Amino acid sequence: SSIERCSDLGIENLLAFIFAHNLPSLSLFEKFGFELWANLKNIAELDGEKRSLIILGKTIKA
Repeated sequence: SSIERCSDLGIENLLAFIFAHNLPSLSLFEKFGFELWANLKNIAELDGEKRSLIILGKTIKA
C-alpha cells in the first residue's frame, strides 16, 4: 500500500485534514492507525454552519 512505501520515500509523517462531521472518513483513517493531532473548533463556515476541522496524523517508522 501507499502507507507501506512511505519509509522508502523518506516520508516521516502523514497528515489528514477532515471535517469533524465526516464520521465515515474519520473512522477509515483511524482504522489505518491515524491519531488525533489537532481539533480546530468552528474554524470554517460551510453552508451557513460552523464546522470543526480535525487533523489526524500518523508517524511512519523507518
